[in-house]
Amino acid sequence: MYRADNHKNYPDQVWYEDFSTGQVFVYGAWEMDKAEMIDFATSYDPEPFHLDEEAAIAQGWGGLIASGPQVASIWRRLSKEAFPNAQSVISPGWDAIRWMKPVFAGDRLYARTVISEMRRLDSRPGEGMIKLQNSLYREKEDEVATLSSTWFVRCRPVSE
Repeated sequence: MYRADNHKNYPDQVWYEDFSTGQVFVYGAWEMDKAEMIDFATSYDPEPFHLDEEAAIAQGWGGLIASGPQVASIWRRLSKEAFPNAQSVISPGWDAIRWMKPVFAGDRLYARTVISEMRRLDSRPGEGMIKLQNSLYREKEDEVATLSSTWFVRCRPVSE
């Protein structure tokens, strides 16, 4: 397992060939901020349980909860910070997003990514496709969300 947030030991550039199926990465630490949760919900997901603590409690949530799309966006931010040198080109999409448990203000979120599939792309010479199975955890053991994602990553140039 590789701690992806330990950039001192990470190469300057990371190519498709530097990844392998089954590889596991653990990274991140994002503290959920109540004001940011409300700001996000106000703009993108204005449900009462995302906007008002009392409303969330009245609906049985135990406190203000984060919007699921915000939680998914936090995974994206953490993954970009964890892999700043990956020669990624684009992500053609995310699949199977699941929010299993509510995320509250003050929770610290961590990520775990497993490389589930890899293949070179005939349609995009010089690139490979990497499928990722991602989980977000509260306090590292309490899984709160999962999603699958795909990266197109450049292959190492022949001259290297």
